[in-house]
Amino acid sequence: MINIKNLKAWYTTNQLILNGVNLNITDNTIIGLIGLNGAGKTTMIKTICGIHEKYSIDKLIFNEREATFTDDNFKLNRVAVFSENDAFDYWTFNEFLNFMMKSYNCQCDKDYLKYLIDGFNFRQYLNYKKKDLSLGNKKKFFLITAFCLKRQLLILDEPIDGLDFESTQFIYKVFKEYKQYGSILMATHILESITSGCDKITVLKNGILSELYDVANEENVKILLGDLL
Repeated sequence: MINIKNLKAWYTTNQLILNGVNLNITDNTIIGLIGLNGAGKTTMIKTICGIHEKYSIDKLIFNEREATFTDDNFKLNRVAVFSENDAFDYWTFNEFLNFMMKSYNCQCDKDYLKYLIDGFNFRQYLNYKKKDLSLGNKKKFFLITAFCLKRQLLILDEPIDGLDFESTQFIYKVFKEYKQYGSILMATHILESITSGCDKITVLKNGILSELYDVANEENVKILLGDLL
């Protein structure tokens, strides 16, 4: 579905944060992206989302066609939830959801929306302004919307942070179900979210991604975590 070849990114010239990242995301797959703090996970996500502009890339292939991170077709088929987002503070969930549905030119599946709202125990907060929500409910505000968009690529930056126990267990279930709609690239530092929610794992270290390894093979996970440290 997506193939990224030789992605480099920086903030200061000659100080590369990403130094030749290669990544192949196949259809209906959940990939866990791990790395130490400062390794560049968020920079990588922002670059893929077209937010970080200081980068170079040899080639991006999307659905078997050459593309760029800022192509309308690519942007309309991916959505991201960041670990922190200070935007939309004075919007309610319903206002934000309607805005995003219009922006992505799609219709909301009301049954799926109800399933997500109830699963995340969010119903009582639908008419709260985002600024008045707790950290965990702010995360749900964005996660529910992103899942409802059913985009081909869902990018999540530390999605478990701030969630209560019940919501954490529920989101692992949603991850697996989401594969009927598309693929997920998830940056996380929580081992459980990899073993419970991912199909494959990759490590970002020294600006370079490792190969993708199957999470089902526990030995692979141990080797990668050992290499990370």
